[in-house]
Amino acid sequence: MSISQNIARLGVRHISSSAVRASKAEIPQGYFELKKVQDKFQVKDGKPIFLKGGAFDSVMYRFTMGLSLVGLGGILKLIYDLSYPAKPE
Repeated sequence: MSISQNIARLGVRHISSSAVRASKAEIPQGYFELKKVQDKFQVKDGKPIFLKGGAFDSVMYRFTMGLSLVGLGGILKLIYDLSYPAKPE
């Protein structure tokens, strides 16, 4: 066998066995906390995902919708003003 084949075989052995070694290690506490947060977003309660964060998400959603409507109103006013220019006096 050549040296490059031995190196390749060693690399494959290292990669394929690293998952087994990692699964036997201690699981950090942060992963359990992350799982709790993920479970909160997986509940089937009819809410869209962007409102499942709580009251702050609801406030931010309404604020964004309000700004969007204000912007749409400004665009419609601009189109109206450009369509019917003011008459010179």
